[in-house]
Amino acid sequence: MPVANQNRRKTPWLWIVALIGLALVALAGVFIFHYHASIFDQGFSTADALNLAQPPTRDKRPILSAPGQFMTLDPTGRFLINSITGKPVFITGDAASSLIVQLDNSDAELYLSDRASRGFNYVWSLAADNYYQANAPKNYYGDSPFDGPDFTHEDPRYWAHVDYILQRAAVHGITIALSPAFVGVQLPGGYLASYQNTPESVLYAYGEFLGRRYRNLPNIIWAIGGDADPEMGILPQLTALASGIRSEDKVHLMVAEGKGQHSALETFGAVPWLDLNWLYFHETNIPGGAAANYFRSPWLPAFLGEAGYENTTSLSGLQVREQGYWGILSGAYLGNGGFGNSPLWYFRAGPGALPNDPTWQSQLGSAGSICQMYLGRLFRSREHWKLVPDAGHSVLIGGYDSRSLLSSIGESIRSLVRGKPYRLGSASSVAARTSDGQTIIAYVPNGAAATITIAMSAVVDPTSQAKSWWFNPRDGSSRLIGDFATHGTRQFTPPDRDDWVLVIDSLSANLPAPGSTNL
Repeated sequence: MPVANQNRRKTPWLWIVALIGLALVALAGVFIFHYHASIFDQGFSTADALNLAQPPTRDKRPILSAPGQFMTLDPTGRFLINSITGKPVFITGDAASSLIVQLDNSDAELYLSDRASRGFNYVWSLAADNYYQANAPKNYYGDSPFDGPDFTHEDPRYWAHVDYILQRAAVHGITIALSPAFVGVQLPGGYLASYQNTPESVLYAYGEFLGRRYRNLPNIIWAIGGDADPEMGILPQLTALASGIRSEDKVHLMVAEGKGQHSALETFGAVPWLDLNWLYFHETNIPGGAAANYFRSPWLPAFLGEAGYENTTSLSGLQVREQGYWGILSGAYLGNGGFGNSPLWYFRAGPGALPNDPTWQSQLGSAGSICQMYLGRLFRSREHWKLVPDAGHSVLIGGYDSRSLLSSIGESIRSLVRGKPYRLGSASSVAARTSDGQTIIAYVPNGAAATITIAMSAVVDPTSQAKSWWFNPRDGSSRLIGDFATHGTRQFTPPDRDDWVLVIDSLSANLPAPGSTNL
């Protein structure tokens, strides 16, 4: 029959097309596997749970365990400690750029007391500003930072108010990441033009003034830059400023924010005044960017310094949470200083304020603020200072990438061509394990839509048993899953379609419920 004859003629071509398709799929799989293995397979082998990849350390760092500080580096230079208590510190931060320049004393007290009550121990703020406030560059009381050209003739009344805010923050146990003067990516919006037009000697002298004035406070981290693009030709000026501070202040840590979607080390290089690596990544760039910086050389311990803010760029509550958990579990293990809320960061003042903005006071208890509080509680209940990202997927071995096959192929090609880290899908899971094998933490953004597979042998326990929990990042509660053997693999499916955090501990460690008590 004619139809049968036609089918017989088409059959060989169908087989050929099918074989070609299978070959392409196999080739893509090999390509993706090879790409991931060559770029990110820095994790540890589940066959030997103690064979951990550790990032390199610098031979010498300017500041180690400075006395009397809320945040300083431990003697190994690998994590933060409070040198007064001797305990490890996890950054739970907030962007409050206009705190010093916009608020009066009573409002500043309201803000600081609220953040402290939620466990926030870090706030990024500007010592001087010429844009993000109601009467720039004057503060609430009408005083200007400089009575002459920018960075010169510092006004005594203005800086007395800066003193007061820093001292009140210390009373509340909050460290201020203090920006001497925010650069900005374009004009208006920062001191970019002033940096470009100011001699390095003047900036060095301004740095000396800052270093002398604040070297005895217990709660400062110097935050150089701010959207600092190297192409603007200001890195020599920023280095002069940092060097001036360091000449007078050999106590406080120093960080820097460079260009967006980059780390401080990528923008500034391994300059001698840099103590920590500030990661400035947004959304799906965070996992790859954080992992690449964890395993880079030269290396510095990293934290998420800035990401997308709540109520801006259409970020959902889920996406705000994703940024924090992705960053920490992918290598920014010092903590999340990248949380911010609009209009809270500029206190609903300045050119960026909109008529329909909510009040900044109403945002103190925003969903993002509450979830940031729970994030801090979770990581403080475990050995956060020992977390090693599972970049090679040796712990979280299945169900982690939410991308489809075609999307994975496209992203692999993009990352290879551009020399950029592979970006996981927008609902992908990430994990980290403590270097001693006591704890695994995995974040699952898409809930019950994902079933993840864990290599249980990554947990080190003398009785070969592990206790597993689900932690709810939205309300801080936890659910005990059960005890399981530390061999083979086990699949875990979250309780519902919302995001969840899986916590697996050595049974013998006898740890409390995640987020319930500081370790």
